[in-house]
Amino acid sequence: MQFPGYIVNAFIMLFALFVLPALAQDHSTTLVFPTKSHAPIRKATGTHLFFAVGSKTTVSNPQGTALAKLTVLDDPETEDDDDELSVYGVNAGHNEIIYNTSLINIEIYREPPGAPGSLLRPRGIAANREGDVYVADMGHQRVVHLFNEAGKQLYYQKSGHPENSDFAPFDVALAENGTAFVSDSAGSRIWQWEPESDKWSVLIDGIPAPLGIVVYDRNDKWTRYNQSQLGIISENGKKVLITDLNGRKLWSYKPAGKESRFRYIAVDYYNNFYMTDTQNGRIVKINRMGKIVDTIGEEGKGDYQFHRPQGISIWKRFGQVCIAESYAAQYYLIGTDILKPKITEEEKKIILTFHLTERADITLTVQSPPSSPPDTILGEQRKSQGQFRYIWVPQTPLQSGDYIFTIEAVPTYSSTKYFRAIRKIPWTYQPQQTEPSAKEDTHE
Repeated sequence: MQFPGYIVNAFIMLFALFVLPALAQDHSTTLVFPTKSHAPIRKATGTHLFFAVGSKTTVSNPQGTALAKLTVLDDPETEDDDDELSVYGVNAGHNEIIYNTSLINIEIYREPPGAPGSLLRPRGIAANREGDVYVADMGHQRVVHLFNEAGKQLYYQKSGHPENSDFAPFDVALAENGTAFVSDSAGSRIWQWEPESDKWSVLIDGIPAPLGIVVYDRNDKWTRYNQSQLGIISENGKKVLITDLNGRKLWSYKPAGKESRFRYIAVDYYNNFYMTDTQNGRIVKINRMGKIVDTIGEEGKGDYQFHRPQGISIWKRFGQVCIAESYAAQYYLIGTDILKPKITEEEKKIILTFHLTERADITLTVQSPPSSPPDTILGEQRKSQGQFRYIWVPQTPLQSGDYIFTIEAVPTYSSTKYFRAIRKIPWTYQPQQTEPSAKEDTHE
C-alpha cells in the first residue's frame, strides 16, 4: 500500500493549517509530517480556523475526530480523488461538529437546545464510508446517529440509549456490519448497539471508567490480519484493554513507571493501537498484543509536540492520522523508526540488532573508511515490526579502523514515497590480539 502523490487530504482545509519550523532536537519518526511539497500546511489553531469559517465558531474543548472516504464521492476508476476525505471534529465547548464538504468548504453541524438533533457535551465520534456518523452525546445520555447526505450536509437521523441504565457515553466505534460499540464511563460498561433494530446489550460489564474505544474489524478491506479486536481505554485513562468482539480479554497495556492519562484511541492497517496521552503530551503506540512500540512527541506547541492531545483517528488505507489537541489539530502520516541500534562482534561475525516501530523495507550498508563509497551488505528486504537481528560475515578479513554502518528503513505504506528512516552507526574495529607465547629462557 502506498500513499498517493497529491496535496494532503481535506483535513488541511478543515482546519486551515499552518507550518511551524521543525525542532532541532531529535524526535520519533513513527509519525511524520508529509513533505512541504505535498503538504505545505499541516497544523492549525483557532486563529486559522477563523480564516476558514469567520465568526461562525471558535475552538472550544475539541474532543473526538473521525475520518472517512465517502463511497458517494469515490471514483473507483482513479486514485486521484483518494485525498478527499471527510473529516469530522467534535468541538464540544460549542456542542457542534466541524466537518468539510469539499477540499475548500467547511460546515458546522449545530442544532439549537431542545431540538431532536442537538448535542450537549459531546465526546467521541465515528464515521463510515456510507455517510453514517455516530456521536457520543454524553450530556443527553445517548448516542446520536447523523447522516452525511451526498457528502454535503449532516442531518439528524435518530438517537439511542439503553433502558434503565445510568448511561454516560464517552466514545463510539463502528464495525463493518453497522454495529456500534459504546464506552459507558458512568456505568463501567461496554455496550453493543444495533441501530437498525435499536437493540442494546452489555458486551463487557465491570470495566472501570472506560473512555476511548476503537474497533479493528477483519471484514474491513483495509486490515492486514484476520483477527477482529476492540481497543478500549479503561481505568479513567490509566490502562488499555484489548478484547475480541465478544468482549473476551486478549491483552492489556499499562505504562511502566511514568503515569499516563489516555483519552482516545485509534488503530492502523497493521492492527497497532495509538493512544493520546493528555498528561504527558504524547502519542503512545502499542501492537495488537499489547506490547509497547514507541512513544511519540512531548508536551509543547511545536512540531512533533502536543498540548493535551485529545481525539485521534486514522484512515487505514493510506495511514493518514488526525490528532486534535487543546488549541489546535495536527496531520501526520505513519512512518517508521529505528530504535536501539547495536553492533557486536562474535567469532569473525558482525551482528547488527535494532527495533523497527513499523513494518519496513530494510537496506544495510557499510563504509570504511567513512569517506569511501558504501558497500551494500543487505539489499532491500521487507521486515516486520519488532526486533531485527542481522549477521554479516565479511568476505575478506576486516582491517582495523573506523567504520560507518547505515540502516535505511522505508515504510511499506502511508509515507512510503516521502520518507525513509536513516540511522548511521559509527564503529571502530580492533582485531583481537593473541597473547604471545613466552620465550624460552636460555640464560646460563
